[in-house]
Amino acid sequence: MSSIMLSLITRLSGALNRLAGNLQQQQAEWFTNRSGRCSFKADVVPTENGFTPVISRRTGFTQRDWRVDQLPGAGTYATARKALRAGRLMAQQMAELRYRFD
Repeated sequence: MSSIMLSLITRLSGALNRLAGNLQQQQAEWFTNRSGRCSFKADVVPTENGFTPVISRRTGFTQRDWRVDQLPGAGTYATARKALRAGRLMAQQMAELRYRFD
């Protein structure tokens, strides 16, 4: 009985570690445009009315010449998860549509 419980706990722990790693990777994901010069990432800022997405725009080809600007996101959301989802969608659209060849 104890070996079954130990096996179950081990598998559950591994699954939770993989899930946490995937969530961290999604939160730190940069969307890069076709030229490779601009990248966009979504962050969430808590406000009085909820949560607001903020888009970070990184320009430059290497770490030595990167410049990061903050672009305002649109809307206020009830949860941080919804704000992050909307922000990631905006960041992806900025990279693929608005600043595609910048």
